Amino acid sequence: MASRTLRILVAVDFSPESKLAYEVARDLAFRTGASMTLAHVRPYSDVTAAVVEDRGDLLKGKASALASGLRTHYAERFASVARGTGKVRHLLLRGKPSLELRREARKGYDLLVIGSRGRGRVASALLGSTVQEILARGPVPVVVAPSSLKR
Repeated sequence: MASRTLRILVAVDFSPESKLAYEVARDLAFRTGASMTLAHVRPYSDVTAAVVEDRGDLLKGKASALASGLRTHYAERFASVARGTGKVRHLLLRGKPSLELRREARKGYDLLVIGSRGRGRVASALLGSTVQEILARGPVPVVVAPSSLKR
């Protein structure tokens, strides 16, 4: 019987916690030979995405340049997380993070790795709201990376 490669989905919002989630997933992938996909969920609107990403400079140009500028911005953000790592797929989703991550996880992933909280303005006392929703309704096992890693 041929075994298939495990697939790990890693939620990133480019916060320090999501970078720790990436490190946890990278270590798991290295030990198990799993493939890894980094997924970021951005707002539907390009204007809102530029504001959330603190890229107001992208709003000063032509409307057609906004989408291109955001593509470049997100490519750079993904590269900054997975720098020096082998083949890692990057996936840019649009919508509500908990919903889109659950929807993506249903597409054949074996594990979802996420940070304990994101960069949201109002954080829960213990876990971020996206993490809480994914834990309650996630379609695959979830690993919540701790806020800090002791090496």
